[in-house]
Amino acid sequence: MDLYREKTEIPCPGGGRAIKTTYGDIARKSNLKSSKGHTYKFKSSDQSKLRRSMDNMAKIQKEFEKDMAKAQKEFGENLSTVISNADVLLKR
Repeated sequence: MDLYREKTEIPCPGGGRAIKTTYGDIARKSNLKSSKGHTYKFKSSDQSKLRRSMDNMAKIQKEFEKDMAKAQKEFGENLSTVISNADVLLKR
């Protein structure tokens, strides 16, 4: 998941049509302008906090995917062990 490329919409500051953008644009560009010319001027300190939180989410997502792959492998191995070690009773 690349949050920087994920599309989003933010409301027009003048009440017009929403501004279609990406989270990356919000985190990096100094301003965003609506189709009517209304503008958001972003504070760099706020953008820095946003970037940090986006990076943190990406890190947590990566760790989750790694942990999930490990858990799925362990599950598969344990399921196989349960089945292969089971006593089998065949009905005649």
